[in-house]
Amino acid sequence: MNTTIERLEQIERERMQTMSDPAFQNWMSNLNISRSYEDPEGRFRAMDMMGSYDFGKKIEINLVDSGNYRIFTK
Repeated sequence: MNTTIERLEQIERERMQTMSDPAFQNWMSNLNISRSYEDPEGRFRAMDMMGSYDFGKKIEINLVDSGNYRIFTK
């Protein structure tokens, strides 16, 4: 099943509308339901950042006086 970006955006708008409805919030409170939705954007950005990092690079950190440090890459 392929879902278009437009449909995903529509689903997100509907979710936000539902979550902001006071009756829905009251229903969640009465049933003691937690809000378990997690925005995946941060995870995607982290995966992109990790994918672009060169783990083969060696890093050497030398501590110098008064808590300062220098970073060298090899």
